Amino acid sequence: MISLTVLGPLISLSVIVMITLGVIWYTGSKLADQHGSDLRIVWYFFSLSSVCTALASAWASKTGAIDQSGSFQGAWGKKIESILTFMLDLDTDIKAFAALLMIFVIPQIASYFLSGIFGRASSPIFIGRALGLFIWSIVKSFVVASGILLTIAIYGMLNGWAAWNTKGAVSMSFLSLMLLMLSFFFLFVYRDIDNTIALPTSDKGLRIQRRISALRAWLTRKEPSD
Repeated sequence: MISLTVLGPLISLSVIVMITLGVIWYTGSKLADQHGSDLRIVWYFFSLSSVCTALASAWASKTGAIDQSGSFQGAWGKKIESILTFMLDLDTDIKAFAALLMIFVIPQIASYFLSGIFGRASSPIFIGRALGLFIWSIVKSFVVASGILLTIAIYGMLNGWAAWNTKGAVSMSFLSLMLLMLSFFFLFVYRDIDNTIALPTSDKGLRIQRRISALRAWLTRKEPSD
C-alpha cells in the first residue's frame, strides 16, 4: 500500500503533468488553426533529436562508450558526454540568444528616440524578424533538449542503467515535458503578440494610447507625411 508520504507528491506530480499536457494541447490547437507549419517544425526537431539520441545510445552501449550502469567510458564516452552537455546547456543558449537580440534591437530603439529629439525618428526595421529569430532559437533549443532527455530517460530505464533509475527517469521525463510545454507557450505568445501586449480598452488604457500617439507624433514631427 502506498504511504501518505509518497501519495502526496505523486498526486501533485500527476496534477502538474495534467496541467502541462493541457497547456500543450491548448496552445498546439491554437497554433494549428493559423500556423500549422510551426507545429510541423517543432515535432520535426523533437523527432529528429529523439531518433538521433536513440541511435547514439544504442551505438554507445554496443561499443562500450556507455557501460551497463549508464556511465560514459573511454575517449568516445567523453566525446558523447561533451556533446550532451553542449546540447543541454540551455542557460548558455538563452544568454547568447538574448545578447544577440539586445545587440540588434537596443541600438535601433536608442537611435529612434535620439533622432526623435530632432523630430526625425523613423520606425526601427527588422525588429520583428529579430524577435522571431530569438523565439525560434529558444524553441529549437528547448525542443531538442526535450527529445534528448525523454529518449535517454526511456532508453536508460529499459536497459537497466543504474544512473537512470525509475526516479531519475521520471524526473528527466518531467523536465522534457516542461521544456516542450514552454516551447509551445513561447510560440503561442509570439504568434499572438498583438493581443498579448494590447492595452485594455478602459479609460486608463485609452489615455495611455493617446499619450503614446502624441509622443510618436512629436518624435516624427519633421518626417515627411505619407
